[in-house]
Amino acid sequence: SSSLQPCPRSSHGLSITRNGSCLILHGGEHVARTPLDSFQATWAADQYTTMSAGVEQVEWKWRLICGNEDDVRPLPRVGHAQATIGDKVYCFGGRRGIDMNEEALNDLWVLDCSGKIGTETWSQVKSRSSPPDSLVPRSFHRMVAVGSDLYVFGGCGPDGRLADLHKFDTITMEWEALGESSLLRGRGGANLVYLPNGINDTNSKLAVIAGFCGEETNDGHRYILNGDKRGWESSLIGGLSELRPRSVCVSGTIPSLGLALIFGGEVNPSDRGHEGAGGFENDIVTFDAQSGSVCSILKAPKVDSGIFW
Repeated sequence: SSSLQPCPRSSHGLSITRNGSCLILHGGEHVARTPLDSFQATWAADQYTTMSAGVEQVEWKWRLICGNEDDVRPLPRVGHAQATIGDKVYCFGGRRGIDMNEEALNDLWVLDCSGKIGTETWSQVKSRSSPPDSLVPRSFHRMVAVGSDLYVFGGCGPDGRLADLHKFDTITMEWEALGESSLLRGRGGANLVYLPNGINDTNSKLAVIAGFCGEETNDGHRYILNGDKRGWESSLIGGLSELRPRSVCVSGTIPSLGLALIFGGEVNPSDRGHEGAGGFENDIVTFDAQSGSVCSILKAPKVDSGIFW
């Protein structure tokens, strides 16, 4: 709770850092396809614990980050990708223009949250050598962090939708092109999910699931991250037929439970095209963290049912 709060938005990024005590909100649009200006772009919600009548209470308070005119910060954007490594939040790409192919970006920024509250700073990340030519500007792509590496999949590029995968090593500061999926159509708004393999990380994978290819989809393809078989698998993920086709979801992995999950997403395109939102789901879909196939689908209870998740 706070009197100072970010405006309503979509097409933004939200990351958690500081051991779960801080949320970082960046970018997005309040008016359709119009990036929020720099003075509304980046916010933090900090967790505070207080005591009231002997009972511990948890509160969240919003504050604006880098809102001064002379602060270094990324250009305004929508449809970027965001991921966290330790106490650093990385932001890649997005676009500044109204049309899908207008003013797309392929810059990488990092918000350093390792210091005291209120000392966060943005800086642009430069690779030590030229990025691969395939790392074209894009928006509505996905990025996840695995260890000290960032992986970027797909999105909407200057010449159409993409189905490629790239890796940025935050230790060597180098980009690497990992190739295109030969089985997936290019897409925006896909889910990019890490599938760990327990103690033996040699078979850990990334799974691309669903997304928008001119229509909502429910197919998926896995990429083996390391070992002799590193690369895209030879077949699509099985067991996804129960998943309602969708895009622009929230997704993640819970290694301790052996599950990946997807929440919601757009299931019906807007009749206004990119000028408006379509129809949305509000279910939670769980996936086996090894195979990527659907385990369960939990529908959200009705608001007045008295049942809660």
